[in-house]
Amino acid sequence: MDIKSLLKNWRVLIFIIILIASSIFVTYALASKRVEVTSSTILPNGTYIYSINGCQVNSINSYYTCINSNINSSFLQISTSSGDIILEPHQYQLLINETNIIQTSLISYGIDIAGGYLLILNSSKPLTPHELSVAAQIIERRLNSIGVKAINIYPTSEGYIIIQLPYSERDLIPYITSQGEFYAKIGNTTVFTGSDIKPLFGGQYSGLLGCSPVGNQYVCTYYFTLLLSQEAANNFAKATQNLSVVLQSGGAYLSEPIVFYLDNQNVSTLLIAANLKGSNTQQVSIQVSGTGNTLAQAKNNAYQQAYNLYIILENGQLPSKFNIVQESVIPPVFGYYVLKSFELVILLIFIGIFAILYAVYRNIKVPALLTLVLISEFLISFAIGIALHQTFDIPAFIGIIFGTATGIDDQLVAIDEILRAKKEENVEVKETERLDKAIKKAMFVILLAVVLESLSAFPAFVAGLSLYKGFAIMLIITVWVGYLITRPAFINLAKNLL
Repeated sequence: MDIKSLLKNWRVLIFIIILIASSIFVTYALASKRVEVTSSTILPNGTYIYSINGCQVNSINSYYTCINSNINSSFLQISTSSGDIILEPHQYQLLINETNIIQTSLISYGIDIAGGYLLILNSSKPLTPHELSVAAQIIERRLNSIGVKAINIYPTSEGYIIIQLPYSERDLIPYITSQGEFYAKIGNTTVFTGSDIKPLFGGQYSGLLGCSPVGNQYVCTYYFTLLLSQEAANNFAKATQNLSVVLQSGGAYLSEPIVFYLDNQNVSTLLIAANLKGSNTQQVSIQVSGTGNTLAQAKNNAYQQAYNLYIILENGQLPSKFNIVQESVIPPVFGYYVLKSFELVILLIFIGIFAILYAVYRNIKVPALLTLVLISEFLISFAIGIALHQTFDIPAFIGIIFGTATGIDDQLVAIDEILRAKKEENVEVKETERLDKAIKKAMFVILLAVVLESLSAFPAFVAGLSLYKGFAIMLIITVWVGYLITRPAFINLAKNLL
């Protein structure tokens, strides 16, 4: 079959389109790395650093490398998004000791590669080992719900909880330490607490209420719904039945608002409509405001504030208040070398596979096709992981490699079946029938292997074991990419080219 006819095969065509799109996306993601200043006594906050004395800065490791390589220079010219900044020798240490930076990119790297934060939490009251374990699970559920996919949480026998967070998740620290003690009051009466509610978010249960300009900024309000227990609804009815009705803000409301508190802080105060007087309604809304310099920023901040509050309420209250007794930075000392080592290992694996297959089959087409598909499988899975905001730590990369490597057996089965069918000296029609049967048999073997691999990794994914979750997610993605995209294309290519 010629190349033009082969490209008309829909499986091969889909494979080529997805491969090209994945290659472009991964290239763009790799080139999107930037270093941002989060706090500094010498550089503007929120500034992106591009270079130091011409030394390109695109990672945390390169930031420190560029500083150290110019430590004896008479000045440092720092190229930033806020313009060029010139520093004198006595200011150099401020870049290291009094400047905090994060690496931003479409690709989220784990702590073991990009570094991060080490937090040690201590309970404000003594907890049993079981209570400490429950607290660690609640914190992990909160972070997983928000979308942090590479966290390490360790409750210790001394009563501490140790948490390792990637650099990119610095803003989530307040949600880690929040106890989540929630209650609502009307006047001096507590009408319900966190144990009486079920928060609902999404669809008809949440949305943007409106935005308005305030000075040079915008303020937006976002709401979500609380489903009350029957007891809480009865408490609401009792607390409102004797309130008077007043006219304010262009409507009729009860004389007392309902005030929502989280960890003794007022998070929302709402007027109660007059028609709810004495009502045992089981749905109330909670409203949260967000500000921003632009309308889009204000909308996003309002949504994030509401969603983060929802996450805290949804995942329960910690058994006690936790305080951060130590916060330190985990520098990405070996991150650069880890990535380079992975690149070298992957290259050696592909070279080894190519050499072994050529030695076995003595046909350059076999190792060429198989190596092409393995590289494609790795690239497509990596692109999907980036698009899903998967955090790539060492286990996640191993998951892709493992998922790709297990496909070798499947593809060798397909090659053997195809070559065996082509060796039979039958008429062309029978050879075609034999090839079709061989391909169906190979695809069944591949499907069986993919299902078994997915099932073996699924417990680690469901259990939320942070150390293995990245491995499980990327393994499952990779084996299904193989079954649905790369291996059908490989079989069609092998059928027509071998």
